[in-house]
Amino acid sequence: MRFWITKNSELPVREQLVRQVLLGILSEDLPAGHKLPSVRAVARRHQIHSNTVSAAYHDLLEQGWLELRRGSGLYVRPMASSADGPLDQLLTALLQAARRQNYEPEEVLLRLEHMVHPVRYERIVIAEADLAMREILVEELTDALTVPVSALESGAKPAARALIVALPTRAAKVRRQLGPGVPCIALRVRSVRASIESQSKPPSDAVITIVSRSAEIRMWSRAMLIAVGLEPDALSEIDASDSGWRDRLARNALVVADVIAAGELPEACARRVFRVIADSSIVELKQFCGL
Repeated sequence: MRFWITKNSELPVREQLVRQVLLGILSEDLPAGHKLPSVRAVARRHQIHSNTVSAAYHDLLEQGWLELRRGSGLYVRPMASSADGPLDQLLTALLQAARRQNYEPEEVLLRLEHMVHPVRYERIVIAEADLAMREILVEELTDALTVPVSALESGAKPAARALIVALPTRAAKVRRQLGPGVPCIALRVRSVRASIESQSKPPSDAVITIVSRSAEIRMWSRAMLIAVGLEPDALSEIDASDSGWRDRLARNALVVADVIAAGELPEACARRVFRVIADSSIVELKQFCGL
C-alpha cells in the first residue's frame, strides 16, 4: 500500500499516516501479519521528519493495531493467543479468525448470542457525530434495507429492538458511551481498491475528481486510489457542500463520488459511486433484522 501525504492539508501529517494505515487495515488491504515500511523509508520517500512517522506508528501501536517484532519491525497485529483447554483453543481460534477479518471480540459475542438466542432487530440506528458522514451512511443503509434507518442523537437512549452501528474507527468509543447490554456493531468499510479492480483503468491523461461532502471520504478515496497506482497529479477533490461545486467539474473527468453526491452530478458526467459500507456488512445487518 502506498501512502499519500500532503503538507498543506488541514490534517497534520502524523494523522494522515495514522488514518491511511488504519484504512488499509480496516479494508483488508493491509492484512494481519503484513509488515509496514520502516520509519526511515517512509520519511525518506515522503520527505518528512522521521519523528512524525515514528509518532504515527506509535499511535497505532498503542491502539493495538500494530505489533512490534524485535529486530524485524512493525506488523499488522493478529489476535493474541492464549488457550488453556480444548474449548479455550476453539474460542481462541475463532477470535483469531474473526480478528483477521477485522471483527472485534464484542461483535463475535453479539453474533454468538444472536445465534443462540435470536433477536430480530426492527430498526438500525447509526452512531456518527460527523453530519456529512452520517447522512451518507443513512442513505446507503436506507437504500439497502427495508427496516427504518435513523441517526442516534447525542445523549438519546436507543429504542427497544434497535441495533446500533458505527464505523470501525468509532465503534469502541460508542460502546463505552452506550454502556453494557446495548448492542453495537462496527460497519465494515468498502475498499476503493476492490471497487475499481474489476473495472478498466482510466486513461493516463484522464482527470479523476473525488466529490463528497465528507472530508473523510475524500481522504479515503484519494489515499486508496494512489495506493493502487494512480498518480496524485491526476486526482482532484471537490467539497460538495460548497456552492457552485458542479461548475468545477472538468469535462473529461471521471468522478468518484459518494452515494449522495453521485445523485447530484450532471447527467452526462462519467461516475463511479464509492459506497462506504461493505457488502458483507449489508448481508450481516439483513440477518440481524431477519430480512
